[in-house]
Amino acid sequence: MNREIKRCRSCGAPITWGTTPRGRRMPVDAEPVENGNIQLTEFGDGVRVVAPGDGTHVAHFTTCPKWPKRRPAFTPGRPR
Repeated sequence: MNREIKRCRSCGAPITWGTTPRGRRMPVDAEPVENGNIQLTEFGDGVRVVAPGDGTHVAHFTTCPKWPKRRPAFTPGRPR
């Protein structure tokens, strides 16, 4: 699988982009990890969330030290 590696605009970490089954773009850490919960699919730029340890990558939302400063937390009922 050959994916383009980019840099996170907040922290500079290497990431790749995937698309969730609902069509939303999601940043994924470029480096594989042992207990990942994301599988990068071979077709297109898809991602699939799986049980921890069954995947090879993690969503960059969970590792970016500056992510909470870039995007407010989701509040149910609050308009976006």
